[in-house]
Amino acid sequence: MAGNPRDVAAAAIARGVGGLTRILKAGEGSSLPGVVVERLSPGFSGRRAATLPGGVVVVSGTNGKTTTASMLRTILRATGDPTVGNATGANLRQGIASALLRIPDRARTAVFEVDEAALPAIVTELRPRVLVLTNVFRDQLDRYGEAERVVQLLAEAARRLPPGAVVVANADDATLFEALAERTPEGFGIALPADGAEVRHGIGVEAEVCPRCGARLAYERRTISHLGTARCDACGWASADPGVLVHVVARDGLRSVTLEVGEARFTLPTGGLHNAYNVAAALAAAARLGVPLERGVDALRTFRARFGRIEELRIDGRGVWLTLMKNPAAADVLIQELAADASVGAIVVVLNDAAADGRDVSWIWDVDFERLAGGVPMVPSGHRADDMAVRLKYAEVTARPAVDHPLAAIRAALAESPDRSVVVMATYTAMLELQAIVTRRGHARPYWERAA
Repeated sequence: MAGNPRDVAAAAIARGVGGLTRILKAGEGSSLPGVVVERLSPGFSGRRAATLPGGVVVVSGTNGKTTTASMLRTILRATGDPTVGNATGANLRQGIASALLRIPDRARTAVFEVDEAALPAIVTELRPRVLVLTNVFRDQLDRYGEAERVVQLLAEAARRLPPGAVVVANADDATLFEALAERTPEGFGIALPADGAEVRHGIGVEAEVCPRCGARLAYERRTISHLGTARCDACGWASADPGVLVHVVARDGLRSVTLEVGEARFTLPTGGLHNAYNVAAALAAAARLGVPLERGVDALRTFRARFGRIEELRIDGRGVWLTLMKNPAAADVLIQELAADASVGAIVVVLNDAAADGRDVSWIWDVDFERLAGGVPMVPSGHRADDMAVRLKYAEVTARPAVDHPLAAIRAALAESPDRSVVVMATYTAMLELQAIVTRRGHARPYWERAA
């Protein structure tokens, strides 16, 4: 690595620290090297990012950061740009610094997912050419507060962009898109089949009010929670037309979703309406980087979710689907798919309350578990298994006794469903715990080796 001698020396030391942590099995080393390099050479990330000829793309928002960033990197790789990124999900300043220590040969562009609270400072440092904002939902209330506070953080980050930078944002998120109006964002969205089943919205739906006058919105097209096309009959406000609109043609549970973009139709081998939004965001961002829509679609035909986002693991010789439920909106999207999937025989719900999950677990009462009432057996687990057991009891689902250890809970679910699949809905740290357990038992490679 040529350049600032202090950066070169600090990078060499930091890489050594990262390698040592992996050798000693003290962690994957995704953040510690970044801590070291920034301590030894403050401002390393900004200087290193400035050397990339294709510039930096930053992806943020409540849900979809990891998958959208992974999709965008997949598209860019298909064009001959291997990119650099924080594929392991280490989305704070130190994780990004670690990623910049390992720029692949021929990489021109960096694609980083960034935590919402850290976003304004990181945008100031990295000076991205494209900022992608996915959505805003209530998440980690003890850390972020209400959704309006997150909207303010994202809007502040947009104001800090360098001249000529572009904002790509979810046009179906009325509050978010309106807050970005001064940056003239380029929008993306999705549309459901006109003759499709009614979309059910849980009790935890976000505010459905006009971002200008506060009156109640009237929806013309509804997708997830408060997302969709709406208008305000009181002041005349209306949702913007998205530049990239992805039509959902058919859904097959967690396995796949068939989409139509312009003249192209393809089946994404990962299910859920949320992934239709991730596709729309990635395609819109890729277009701003000069990738034609058709090439972006072709690159995503074989895309598979990573890092616990609808990931299939092998446990005791059986396939188990691992999914992430980080807040009410994410959980409700999964429940919507699971309620209609006859191949699912049991569900494990793993609730943790570590700092990365959010200490406040009251959000589980805003999840539409009632939709699963009278259905397949459900096993509560995790550090807050008893809280989840109480929630499932009130939802009147077919609940089994709480099992604290997630692997034991999965085995209980496998016994309940010998001929159908088991799905795990896990909070963030629970997902990491399960991946570590499976890795130690030799059933899978570590996620930091699998991630792309």
